Amino acid sequence: MIIMTITQIQQLGRNKACVTLDDEIQWILPPSVVRERQLCPGQELSEDIYTELYETYVLKAAKLKALDLLRRRDHTEKELREKLTRQGFDPETVRKAVAYVDSYHYLDDERYVRSYLLSASSGKSRQVICQTLAAKGIDPQTIQDCMEELELDDTENIRKICEKKFGDLNSMSREQRQKVFQYFLRRGYKYGDIASIIKEFDSI
Repeated sequence: MIIMTITQIQQLGRNKACVTLDDEIQWILPPSVVRERQLCPGQELSEDIYTELYETYVLKAAKLKALDLLRRRDHTEKELREKLTRQGFDPETVRKAVAYVDSYHYLDDERYVRSYLLSASSGKSRQVICQTLAAKGIDPQTIQDCMEELELDDTENIRKICEKKFGDLNSMSREQRQKVFQYFLRRGYKYGDIASIIKEFDSI
């Protein structure tokens, strides 16, 4: 049974060839496979050959790429899908590759959030962190739950940054303390939280 016809083959550098099927589906294959299997435009693929080529060279490559990306660092599901898509994998293959790594719990948005919070929370406000993680496709409730679990506190962050970056605010002029206040405002900290830490100083 014939299910697909190769309509175009395009060389993409030394290590990639783009094989288009029925003017719709695009596979990225090694040029060596194209040569060895004697693939060419107009060639009809039976169901067996289609399945063999797809599972051996396309889906397997997507799974390996997904594993490699996660080995390098944690990714959100959205990030992983976007990177696999940029590698040339079609939406269905991306879906299957993501489902594959997820089945082994290699893809874990909660773990990603915890890792991000531990590494980034010391210099960023809760608002900025929420915006950054939401842009990565993380569910807002997951973000909030992890923040509560790790007991993130903006006022404590402000206090630590003040001690580390600005030293003794008592020795600063009113104008210098204004700059400190603006520094935290630009980073998404709330006015009230900033004021609660430096309230002992002159009104800014």
